[in-house]
Amino acid sequence: MSLLRRSLFLAALTVCGVAPADDAKKADDKKDPKSVPATKVTPAEKKKADAEDAKKKAEEEAKKQQAEAEKFMREYEAQLKKSQEEAEKAASHKLLKEVKLVGKGGNSLQTIGVDAAGRILALVAQPRGFSQSQKNVTSEIHVLDSDGKAAGVWTVKFHANAVNAGPDGTVYVAGDGKIARFDKDGKMIGEVADLPFIADMIKDSDKLKEKAEKQVKQQKDQFANMVKQYKDRVAKLEEKAKAAKDKGEELSKADATQLKQNQQILDSYKESEKYYDSMTVQSVIDGILGRVKVVNSVSANDKDLYLVCGESEGYGFGLWRMDVDLKNAKKIKSGISGCCGQMDVQCCGDDILVAENTKHRFARYDRDGKELAAGGKRGKETDPGCFGGCCNPMNVKACGGDVLTAESEGIIKKFGPTGEFKGIVGSVKISGGCKNVAVGSNADASRVYFCDQPGSRVLILAKKDEKK
Repeated sequence: MSLLRRSLFLAALTVCGVAPADDAKKADDKKDPKSVPATKVTPAEKKKADAEDAKKKAEEEAKKQQAEAEKFMREYEAQLKKSQEEAEKAASHKLLKEVKLVGKGGNSLQTIGVDAAGRILALVAQPRGFSQSQKNVTSEIHVLDSDGKAAGVWTVKFHANAVNAGPDGTVYVAGDGKIARFDKDGKMIGEVADLPFIADMIKDSDKLKEKAEKQVKQQKDQFANMVKQYKDRVAKLEEKAKAAKDKGEELSKADATQLKQNQQILDSYKESEKYYDSMTVQSVIDGILGRVKVVNSVSANDKDLYLVCGESEGYGFGLWRMDVDLKNAKKIKSGISGCCGQMDVQCCGDDILVAENTKHRFARYDRDGKELAAGGKRGKETDPGCFGGCCNPMNVKACGGDVLTAESEGIIKKFGPTGEFKGIVGSVKISGGCKNVAVGSNADASRVYFCDQPGSRVLILAKKDEKK
């Protein structure tokens, strides 16, 4: 067939509605997929497919979050290293020695104090929890000289949380609602005593019970109201979804997302329901007593002894003052805010220094709790007078007429008595995270001591210009 005749033949077929085999195939390929009968999916198969899809999305989201967390940690560690190195260059002191401390039964370094002779009093004990002391345990005070040489170990027959020394050399150790006193040679002065304000609280059982009943009702009511709010939200959205379905429509994407999120929140509350159902007045009383018995810091001058403990209501800290013979207890500050269970108060002559870590400053108060001065502000760790991290300074200490501050990142700074920044004292490499980083020095500050709690090490720094 000639080319002309073939063209005329194809044209005639097209006019008659007939297409060649190849063209017919192409036409079939271009058919709307909706015109092809879909395979019927059973409800069980759909449910399984949806579950697999949700699982896949959850795994992808978890991987994404893990990658973001790892990236954040890498950036944080790089920034921490950079800040430590910058601070180390500007510091007046450098690391001289580190002393690793290990106690009996796995006890480790928890905090340090310094006595009038410049000796380090290292408390080696069980970790201090947020709200409970351990029972039937012993603690130890490892005494080190200014160069870190061991000078003795004293035994404390309770779970100790804090240690310090007064100007006369008396050493005070407190924890689990108790306090013990030692002379400079480690001989106990008198017997282990219950802290009077905690003993009074325990004695007033009616008041304690009333407070616990109020707390149980308040917490259960708050939780029940939260659950009700989410149930109401779910019910309204489900009604909305039903109304849309009756109209042959679908719930909007935003409402569908809200419905799913609220249902997930309600599911997460199921475990909390068990907790609140099991809450009793006695369990709350035990929790209150456990919290107030933890002693965050102890400090003394010639006439006054100060202790910081958790409070019976809320999550703040209370500052108590009493005579050095453990009489005339009085709360002088309440509701002090501290991050991660950390709150340090130290004597400074007749006044006191408070490491207000959530405010990125320290403050000086008189013995009645009246503010006299403050120093520090939020900023980059190496900027003059600034405190970085989520909550710093963690610890504070009087140093002659000046003030030493310590940050979780291992940076030590010096401020004047009225809060003016004087410079960086030292920088040590420790792990990150909020923690006790107690700091101290000998009389002339030729030695500065730092508590590396996670590493169970006492770090000793010396002036850079000191001859070897």
